[in-house]
Amino acid sequence: MNLETILIQAQELSQKNWLHALHLLNSAEDEYPTDQRLQTLMAELYFMRLQYSQALKHYLKALSADPGNVNIISSIAHCYLAKGEYRLALAYYQRIPNPTIDILYNTGYTLALLGQHKECIAIMKKILATLPNHPLVYYLLIEQYFELGEMDEALYYIKAAEKHAGGQMQTYQLAGLVYSSKELWVPAYYYYQKVEKMGSISNPEHCIRYANAAHMIGFNEKAIHILTEAQAKWPYISEIYTMLLRLLIQEKKMQAAKKVSAQAKQHLARLTPLLKILIERVSGEG
Repeated sequence: MNLETILIQAQELSQKNWLHALHLLNSAEDEYPTDQRLQTLMAELYFMRLQYSQALKHYLKALSADPGNVNIISSIAHCYLAKGEYRLALAYYQRIPNPTIDILYNTGYTLALLGQHKECIAIMKKILATLPNHPLVYYLLIEQYFELGEMDEALYYIKAAEKHAGGQMQTYQLAGLVYSSKELWVPAYYYYQKVEKMGSISNPEHCIRYANAAHMIGFNEKAIHILTEAQAKWPYISEIYTMLLRLLIQEKKMQAAKKVSAQAKQHLARLTPLLKILIERVSGEG
């Protein structure tokens, strides 16, 4: 059977029985060990099943047979990114001449993961010049400016994201993060409330910030509600118990505080000094 026939059969089989397709390609590998198409198809079969180490092995063989192949270089970079090997992913992304928008975004994202915030920002701004409505680009820009502590720049891109990419849940969540970091509690609460209306907040840090914003503008009952729900979702985070107990004591809800104290002792391996003091105070109320 010639290679063309094998490749066609393997592609057809891959839709129904990928292991059979892989077996067919493996059988042909001895006869055609340096054929780039054979290695690439084997790599793709593994990649589609999230088996990135196996995919890499075959992509690298394919690249040795065709060193300038941009699609193979890109696929190798994607594999390294999926495996969490960010420096290697970046090295391969940066080998691609005239990168597409997708490759530029992945390069910027990889730079962000490596903590190279300014380099990521430069790439995201380059993408925005072509795609001003791309929400993912705004998210990365806002996050990088936040990491750099440049909150005003972060807010600039939050407003730009709202204007150009529309009202997105992630934009509102990032707005809550930035405004709460600037201790601007009213807009922080406003944006977190918008997030809550669109769906549940799936990050404990954001729940804590939301509750704190509610508390700081005088909505203690709302803050207690937010923290009670957060404690049920993330029972092993001591900061949630600490803030919740302080509010319950402040609002003189001692029965609820006793229940939360018992849950803290049950779920936390170690109590912080402040949490111990709060639990002792609740116990002392009889």
